[in-house]
Amino acid sequence: MSVIVTDAAAQGAPPATDLPPSDMPAEGLEEAPPQSVPAVPAAQPSAPQIFVPGYPAPGTELEGHLPSSSRASTDATRASDGFDLDPRAGEGRSVRGSAGGAFVLEGQYVPEAHTVRRGDTLWDISSRYYQNPYGWPRLWAQNPQILNPHWIYPGDRLRLREEGDDRRPQDRFLGRKRQVPPKTVFLRESGWVDDVTKDTWGAVVGSPEDQMLLSEGDDIYAQIEGDHPISVGQELTIFRPLREVKGKDDEAKGQLVAVRGTARVDRYNPKTRMVKARIIESLDIIERGEKLGPVTRRFDVVSPVASDVDVEARILASVDPLQIFGNHHLVFLDKGEKDGVKVGQRFFAVRRGDRWHQSLKTAGASATTRPRMEDPSPAKVEDLFTDVPADKLPDETYAELRVVRVREGTSAALVIQAKHELERTARLISRKGF
Repeated sequence: MSVIVTDAAAQGAPPATDLPPSDMPAEGLEEAPPQSVPAVPAAQPSAPQIFVPGYPAPGTELEGHLPSSSRASTDATRASDGFDLDPRAGEGRSVRGSAGGAFVLEGQYVPEAHTVRRGDTLWDISSRYYQNPYGWPRLWAQNPQILNPHWIYPGDRLRLREEGDDRRPQDRFLGRKRQVPPKTVFLRESGWVDDVTKDTWGAVVGSPEDQMLLSEGDDIYAQIEGDHPISVGQELTIFRPLREVKGKDDEAKGQLVAVRGTARVDRYNPKTRMVKARIIESLDIIERGEKLGPVTRRFDVVSPVASDVDVEARILASVDPLQIFGNHHLVFLDKGEKDGVKVGQRFFAVRRGDRWHQSLKTAGASATTRPRMEDPSPAKVEDLFTDVPADKLPDETYAELRVVRVREGTSAALVIQAKHELERTARLISRKGF
């Protein structure tokens, strides 16, 4: 039997005998036995919640700001877990657009441009079209008209991709293909110019863009000097000279340059030798006056070959501002094709003497003395043995370098293996037949 408790009963109302006369039992009728009404306990007041300054309130979802792939999970029945930045085929996608108008299915197509609406941010736009909010710096770089990435305004037109670039957003921002094949050294921000006159073809002299600083996607005008072969579609390196490198005879051997980017030739006028090119890569800001030429940035690591002559070389410079080198560093040598050097030839760094004894030249007087161990007196010291016959010791090989490119007077070599640090003044030897 169900019991309904009214508000009056719950508040301790008077017993049924106090009901109005119309509700009293009629005379002559047997009065029904009284029924017991179960007592309903009063609701207990909830315990007060304690808030600690600096800590989230009770009940806060601590992982609410994380994507689903980063949240903790105890569900071990799922066969696999997806990655939010690269949704798999068949998963739900969001559709954006107006009723009866055009629409965009996220992750399937990226238009060439986007018109900023109220509330848009580069973070949201990058997440919407590229499915990667962390790609907003690339979006900013594609739109140099934006001075401050935190301030974009409704009506602004943002370029989302290059014209004719039909790659999926996952391939453009997340799943880029390998640009440098295996067993290849690629110089990104620094380069080497052997002959400044031959390798410097021209300079950036102007741009149709109304801005001082240029970057990827901008067009430039370049004036070509000399009779250099130019063709449409050719790619040239934009660089800025850093310093000239000279050999031991104070003869100019080459020049270190800072790579700014790469430009693709779109139009060429052979009469005026004026080139219009598109910047397809920008590693730093590009300004008018930067040099242009075929700077070698890719070096293929080939198999070793035997040397035809005995050659002794020295390290001229390196793309890194270092005084000592190790494995996988690329250095430039003062010997080239005219000296009999060829690609794949090996040079060995050799040294004669006792390394510890040689280090004493820069050490203090205490480096060659020590307390006499057998004498109980604390004031007794003894000199260490330092009379090393360095001229009678054999040469020891401690590093191997392999030539990856050869020019007329210089060559580029990769440090294949080094037992210890390789100094800039190291003696490098290549023996005939090895």
